[in-house]
Amino acid sequence: MPQMATARHALVIGESLVDIVTDPTGRQETHPGGSPMNVAVGLARLEVDTTLATHIADDGPGELVRAHVERSGVSLSLLGPETASTSTAHAVLDDDGAAEYTFDVTWAPESLDLGRPDLIHTGSLATSLDPGADVVEETLRGTPEGTVVSFDPNVRPSLAPARGVLRERVERIASLAHVVKMSDEDAAWLHPELSVEDLVAHYAGLSGGVFVLTRGAAGCTIGTRRWQETLPAPAVDVVDTIGAGDAFMSGLLYALLEAGLTGPLTRGEPDQQGLRACARTALRSAAVAVSRAGANPPGPRELLLT
Repeated sequence: MPQMATARHALVIGESLVDIVTDPTGRQETHPGGSPMNVAVGLARLEVDTTLATHIADDGPGELVRAHVERSGVSLSLLGPETASTSTAHAVLDDDGAAEYTFDVTWAPESLDLGRPDLIHTGSLATSLDPGADVVEETLRGTPEGTVVSFDPNVRPSLAPARGVLRERVERIASLAHVVKMSDEDAAWLHPELSVEDLVAHYAGLSGGVFVLTRGAAGCTIGTRRWQETLPAPAVDVVDTIGAGDAFMSGLLYALLEAGLTGPLTRGEPDQQGLRACARTALRSAAVAVSRAGANPPGPRELLLT
């Protein structure tokens, strides 16, 4: 078994919320959720020392979220406003397990303290919903030298600003990142005019690091300024897709830390063979997540068995 990444520290910035999930029969279940929170939990389950900078209120949903992240080994750095309730998302599943979301979200941190982590990850509503998105973007401009920045826009059109406004913000934040991951659905919404090849080239060029496009059952396309490659996804029986992209993200970041590729990424020297192996780990992580209900990422032993 490979050595775990417990010596590394990851800071994840973004929303925590409660998913209220309705399946095709009308049955409801409640799960802690939120893309950044899911990534933080995924990293902690993979034994990465992880802090989540987020907003959680002293209410029922907040207690559910707090218990979940602390049980998973995530440290919390709580952000304001103190008067806001814990955010919620209502997800309605179709017969294929795909989710359609509506949100009740507050994201308004006044400031962020990055410290000196090895890795910073952010995205989703934290980088699209004002006023907090402006704070996150400005904070990332002060990222310490040698810290890897990871970004997943994870677009929520029902909460997003105008397409052109969000596209510009996504591109600005991508230019501050070393690792950018995007789903094919996000790509189609943000850049309907771009082919996969042109999309990868565009974002790899902005970041100077690595760009990954996740493509559901078709796997992923990973690339840098110099190369692109498409990798297949493991075959799996899908229960639902909630948190699949987040499990991919945490698996990818874990693998990058384990492989010692964060340093080369900050220097603009990504390694094709190493990045390919990291993407395969991420695909395995997502495969485990979709094989069970809710946002439920794997631990390290499950990655080895997949």
